[in-house]
Amino acid sequence: MNVNKIDFYNLFLEEGHPFYQEIFPLDKDLFNHWVIKNLKKIAQIESFTDVTPSEKIVEGLSKLGYEHVHYQCHYSAKAASILNKEINYFTGFVERKSYSYSIITHSFNYFNNRIIDFSRIINLEDPIDEKNSGLPHTYFGIKIPNKFIFNYKQETLNDKSMKPLLYEWYLESIK
Repeated sequence: MNVNKIDFYNLFLEEGHPFYQEIFPLDKDLFNHWVIKNLKKIAQIESFTDVTPSEKIVEGLSKLGYEHVHYQCHYSAKAASILNKEINYFTGFVERKSYSYSIITHSFNYFNNRIIDFSRIINLEDPIDEKNSGLPHTYFGIKIPNKFIFNYKQETLNDKSMKPLLYEWYLESIK
């Protein structure tokens, strides 16, 4: 995929609605340039088990106050980074093969040299159909420093905020 040809401004507004609506008043060209400059290809996965966090990681975070909410990528990824400073937070997107939406906005973590995606913890009452999920998935993200995310600790942990913080980090990083 050639990221230089993607209109991230519209991708985030359309596919990521309502979580990215704050970017609407931004200059489209400046925002797209910033995303391209900061976006990193992290890894490609062949199965959700490649990125599902271990029970040990989830239990460790739970002891620190993490409350898992199934399929809530932005909240889960931020909460993990707030509670464990060694877990890095990324927000961006996942490219999927053979799927109606080939690119979906997404937040995830990076820890011990691998992606950890809390939204891939399976809810047995509403499981993800991995077979029809367009695997392989390629993860792309912008790293937002834990120190910055910590500013949003209360709304993340208390309110389970799904705000991805892309807009806020953009404004902070262009100062």
